[in-house]
Amino acid sequence: MKIEGPSKTQKSSKADKTSKVGKADGTFGEMVASATKEASATTATQSIARVDALLAVQGVGTATERAAKRRMHDRGEQVIGQLDHLRLGILTGSLTLGQVIDIADVVASHREKINDPKMTAVLDEIDLRAQIEIAKMRKAMDS
Repeated sequence: MKIEGPSKTQKSSKADKTSKVGKADGTFGEMVASATKEASATTATQSIARVDALLAVQGVGTATERAAKRRMHDRGEQVIGQLDHLRLGILTGSLTLGQVIDIADVVASHREKINDPKMTAVLDEIDLRAQIEIAKMRKAMDS
């Protein structure tokens, strides 16, 4: 196979001196403006990514916090279990004074460990209702 070079050299053409240089059509300004918009969008995305990372770090929590949350969950489950026994006792008509005292004791033992005002209000209502039922049952037993 034979490789041949260019058969003829081409002459370079001279620039036309009669054409006007520097016509302004506005494309350069538009290109700069769009590049600025893209850069600001990238900066905003990076800022959001940094905030997301910060929130993720804050959400992890320490082992102590996880243990405290687990204890609060267990206490809540215990209170709900006692309330369920109380509900079943009321529905079946087999509610005893001991069951009502048990729920009052559970609520009283957990009240000082709760920092949430809404949860404290719920426990206060449960305790008040339990004390009323205890008073009713004791009065009925005395009669």
